[in-house]
Amino acid sequence: GKPDLILKKYQTVIFLDSCFWHGCKKHCRMPSSNKKYWISKIKRNEERDKEVNKHYKKSGWKIIRIWEHNIKNNPKKIKLILKQ
Repeated sequence: GKPDLILKKYQTVIFLDSCFWHGCKKHCRMPSSNKKYWISKIKRNEERDKEVNKHYKKSGWKIIRIWEHNIKNNPKKIKLILKQ
């Protein structure tokens, strides 16, 4: 649950979520072997993301989550997200 970036001045945390490890609905492709393990693992990661979001919100922090595919497909979009 550690943020990738912390902007203390703006009380904002930023997470860069990989499509695989965080279960992107568009791009997460489960490995063909040991599927039961991977489905459980990714589901737990998604649950942890929600828990981490609650923790930071409860503490008064803003949360920005950026998907890996947003960085790869459109780096200019990151500038727009950070201006929020």
